[in-house]
Amino acid sequence: MLKLTATEYWIETKSALTLADFAKGLINGEVFGTLVALAGCLRGMQCGRSSAAVGLAVTSAVVTGIVWIVCSDAILTVIYNVLGF
Repeated sequence: MLKLTATEYWIETKSALTLADFAKGLINGEVFGTLVALAGCLRGMQCGRSSAAVGLAVTSAVVTGIVWIVCSDAILTVIYNVLGF
């Protein structure tokens, strides 16, 4: 759409991104991954023995993970703003 070559795109991307952006992405990835793992473990431990219970636990784990990610993203955003990132 913009008729940019790969080289032009790469140059513009390098000029737009900073090391802080990269660091925030790594931190967010670690936090989000940990929260998804914890949500899965929590709901898995609370799961019943039937296949229906497993399905409900998976649905609950997904919803829990999404809520935790949204909340942690808000918290991280506030932290980044306070720190001046």
